[in-house]
Amino acid sequence: MPILLLGRIIQTTGCGILLPMLPSLIATILPEKNVGLTKMGDVMLGVALVLALFLTGISFLLGNWQLINIFLIVLSLIIYHNASSIKIDLEISTYNIERVNVVLSSGFMVLIGWIVTLGDQITSNWFSWGLLVIGIGLIATYLWRELSVPNPLIDFKGLFNVRYLRAVLLQGIGDASLVVLMIIGILYLRQGLHYSVIIIGLALMPSIVVMILMHHATKRWFNKFESVNNVRMAMSLMMVGWGCLSLFSTYLNLILFIVLTIIIEAGHGLLMQVGQELSQNQKSARLNNMADIFMAQFKLMSSGMILAILSVVLQNVTNSHTSNGLPGKLSTLVGYRATFSLFFVITILGWIITMLAGRNLNLSKHIVK
Repeated sequence: MPILLLGRIIQTTGCGILLPMLPSLIATILPEKNVGLTKMGDVMLGVALVLALFLTGISFLLGNWQLINIFLIVLSLIIYHNASSIKIDLEISTYNIERVNVVLSSGFMVLIGWIVTLGDQITSNWFSWGLLVIGIGLIATYLWRELSVPNPLIDFKGLFNVRYLRAVLLQGIGDASLVVLMIIGILYLRQGLHYSVIIIGLALMPSIVVMILMHHATKRWFNKFESVNNVRMAMSLMMVGWGCLSLFSTYLNLILFIVLTIIIEAGHGLLMQVGQELSQNQKSARLNNMADIFMAQFKLMSSGMILAILSVVLQNVTNSHTSNGLPGKLSTLVGYRATFSLFFVITILGWIITMLAGRNLNLSKHIVK
């Protein structure tokens, strides 16, 4: 187990280095007209997690769970070899990957670490408070820098309007919805309802397919309606799905779980479609590029933060009910019900925002010096 944990720590260290850089890196390498390809990140995340479950389930069926690790080692070597032969000619530009931006934006990751310590009784209080102070300090410096330096990577002065901020916030909720289903939903099916790993992988595929179709294949249909109405429809679908999941989580079977996740991800897919339209409506191509970068950063960080909060809630509620003498399965389901209910509250807040989404007030004029 110590060696296994060491391997996981090494993996997550690499992941932690890459995640804050990813939006800036893609925006720098891809031409501005193709920056919209970053929207495929949500789809890639969902497909990757489901594929991982499916392959893990197959390795269990074959009687050797280590097969999945061997497969990933071989795949990583192939990708590393191919990546080493790629030659990229970047045009000389004053706008490139800002290392300072990457470091300061990692304050969101530090805050996620602080949230995790809230569920860890071993961590000392001074360490937890230290992470909170450092995280807030990095984020405050990040915002100040983007508002004050010439030619910033993210020009908040130009992006500050209610329409865009609303799109960013709702996209963050939608992205977090997918991540929570892919992580906590998997634990719910495995630990709470006791389905096999390969069945769980198959059960999550329909919702991913529906999300992709709603995002890419329904634009002609929903273009007939106003963006505000589409956003309201999307958030209503998500709210209904999460509401049912929180109310009936102790009574669900696999089929009902699939139906509810399809409803949730249908709303998420429509929300992605509308959010892309709202963010790509800036004053210039340069601002469109910046809008994409910040949208990707925010969705990434907000998803991680919400997942960390729900994980702490799941741990504390489950431990509390276990110590009160409830049987293992019942206490586990109560913990999942608490996490689903909390995310249901988040979708209610998002739905309220969509109900107030009539105006498009430009805030940039109030902060431009």
